[in-house]
Amino acid sequence: MTHTENIIKTCRLGDGLLASVSDLTSHYFGGYYHVRILIRADVPVSAAAFDVELDYQDAVKRLGPSVSFRRTLEKMAVPDGEIDSVRQQLLASFDATMLPYLIRDDFADSFVRSEYRKAVKSRPVSRR
Repeated sequence: MTHTENIIKTCRLGDGLLASVSDLTSHYFGGYYHVRILIRADVPVSAAAFDVELDYQDAVKRLGPSVSFRRTLEKMAVPDGEIDSVRQQLLASFDATMLPYLIRDDFADSFVRSEYRKAVKSRPVSRR
């Protein structure tokens, strides 16, 4: 089961970031398909996201200079004749539910802080 990436559109997010919306639809079996829409954005780890400089420095060590936002919207076993309508339903769902969150001015900082908290929980600093 292979797929090729087809960028459908690019969205400008809060803080001027760009997100790509790609169609990763692939053949599932017989005349059925796995319709997948991937939303992806690279979010820079910025000092503005943190109240304390040491937290920012730790975040860069743990996360790197940016973190990847990725969400997949999908539906399995879609008949060949319904691919376009299912794709449009998924895109409409993205526009109605996820895009308003992504275009908020505080999205980038909020997302970076959330990823940092996850990293701290999964890999606490060792104390010697």
